[in-house]
Formats: sequence, C-alpha cells, structure tokens
Amino acid sequence: MTATPPAGTPASAPVSSPVSACVPDTEPATPVIAIRDLHKAYGALVVLKGVDITALPGQTIALIGSSGSGKSTLLRCCNLLEDSQQGDILFDGEPVAWRGQGAMRQPADRAQVARIRTNLSMVFQSFNLWSHMTVLQNVMEAPLTVLKQPRATVEARARALLDKVGIGDKADVYPAQMSGGQQQRAAIARAVHGAARPAVRRADQRAGPGA
Repeated sequence: MTATPPAGTPASAPVSSPVSACVPDTEPATPVIAIRDLHKAYGALVVLKGVDITALPGQTIALIGSSGSGKSTLLRCCNLLEDSQQGDILFDGEPVAWRGQGAMRQPADRAQVARIRTNLSMVFQSFNLWSHMTVLQNVMEAPLTVLKQPRATVEARARALLDKVGIGDKADVYPAQMSGGQQQRAAIARAVHGAARPAVRRADQRAGPGA
C-alpha cells in the first residue's frame, strides 16, 4: 500500500503510516525444543561438541553431514534415548532435569521423561517396526498401550493415516512382506499416531520421494 501525502505537503516530507503505528508488539514464540552446548562422547570419541539448536513451532530443521558425524546421536539425545554428558535440553521452555556429571549424567526425573515423550515422535533410520505385528497393529500399539485410548478411535485414525501415506491396502500384512519404502511409510504413520499431540517429530533420514 502506498500512502498519498495530503495536499500542500512537500514531496520530500515523510508521511507517517497509521497502519504501522497500530501493529502491537508480539512476544517471540517459545521454542518447541532448544539445545544448548550439548556434548556427547563414547570414550575418547567425541561425537557432539557444543551443539546449539533452536526449533520454533512450525519450523523444519535439516541436519546435514557425512556418515558418522553424529546426526543420529543428536536425535537420540533429543529423545533422551541417549544420555548427553553436558548441556541443556528444553521442551517448550521446560529444561530436562539431570543428576550426575559427565559419563555418569542421566535424567533425574523419569516421570518427566515419560511425560515429555508423550509429545515427541521419531522415525528411526531402520524403522524398527515390530516384526510379529501387522502394519495396522504397529501403528495402533502406542496409543492403545501407552496413551490408553479407545480401540475403535485408535483403529480408525490408524487406518486413515495408512491411507494418507499410501499403504492403506497393506494394513493387514507384516513388515517382512513390504518393501523398504513401504516400511518407512508405516514408520511415519506410527510416529504420527504414537504421540498424544507430537510437538516435535524427528526423522533419522528423511522420507523418500512420495513417502
């Protein structure tokens, strides 16, 4: 929009915009996850050295690096599947409580870890589908067992998610009967369905074309 100066106003005079004056100040959004100075080592092998990441609501962040550079380790530390040795991890502004130092450091509050994980989801690099369960059972397991949701609701949403990722016709087959790409899609559906309201979704290697 271009403001028109009133009659008699010199062309060089600044024209104030009433629109900009009415825009309220907005507070910055709280990051869904914030990592500060994160360190992780396996013995003498240092994998993460002072990593800082901030992810705001709706943001997509890609970790790019060579094999063995620590991408998977970072994701596992974010999910508290691996214990980091230094640094802070915050979910929606809430810091993870730690006890011990260095290699002896571990989460201090297991109840906090369990609560945080209900709002996280992850697609593992190897998919980690349960081989003794059908695809539908894989997708339904977490909301049934962990979240205690009604079976009918869980199954309806699971089937809808499998349709959405293009493998609705594979609901009753086992992982071994599917291609790698199909297993990946099943893992994505399971990750989406497995958390109450996933604030953070992590994929250890992105989904392939069409997945």
